[in-house]
Amino acid sequence: MEKNILISAIVKTKNAQETIYETLESIKNFDEIIVIDENSNDDTIEIAKEYKAKIIFLDSTEPNLTYRQSLDEATGEWVFIVEQDEIIPEVLFKEIKKYINNPKKNRYCVAFSQKTFYLNKEIKAARKKQVLRLFKKSYCEFKDKTFEVKLIKGKIHSINSNFKIQNNCILKYQKESILKTFIKQKKSLNSKPSVIIKPVFCFIYWYFIKKACLDGIRGYIFAQKKYFRELSKQIACYEKQQKEEL
Repeated sequence: MEKNILISAIVKTKNAQETIYETLESIKNFDEIIVIDENSNDDTIEIAKEYKAKIIFLDSTEPNLTYRQSLDEATGEWVFIVEQDEIIPEVLFKEIKKYINNPKKNRYCVAFSQKTFYLNKEIKAARKKQVLRLFKKSYCEFKDKTFEVKLIKGKIHSINSNFKIQNNCILKYQKESILKTFIKQKKSLNSKPSVIIKPVFCFIYWYFIKKACLDGIRGYIFAQKKYFRELSKQIACYEKQQKEEL
């Protein structure tokens, strides 16, 4: 007979209205949902409220304090970390409940296999990886200034059931946001070749070297997403450098 052990799911969001509904729908059976929001200006918060999520707004100057606050406010004995574009299959939820009722000795931190899907098909170029997401309080904590989790004590148990990253809608909005910045800064960026070259190399790496091209249009969109992420990173670094020079 299963014990009634509570699990709190924590999700970090920013303008996630296109994906957050499916994510929250997939974790609605957890005992509590906590949303850490990074100043969303779309309907993310309204959607989260529909699922009776506890909302904590991220303090960009002290993100570590906000992350620790989310752990302190979690009422569950166990905590499950979810990204805003992930879907937790029901079979995985059942495995989680089963494991926390009978965890292995000194293994109160659990890593899961993660696969990337687009239009309900796996992107083979995005290799399956193990990510640490489930833990008993005091056994893990957030890494400095990031939403990633690190082990404090004990050992890690692995579960091979997959949870999905949904990529169906993210690219469009990410592309629009980055391109606006790119166009605005274009004249200045021309003097910084790495801002252009590194994202292009990133696309070539994922599309040809990692063979995302074998996934057809899904692979192309996946590689394009990698391109825009790298472009966003390079623009942010450039803008930071410009501010430091002033």
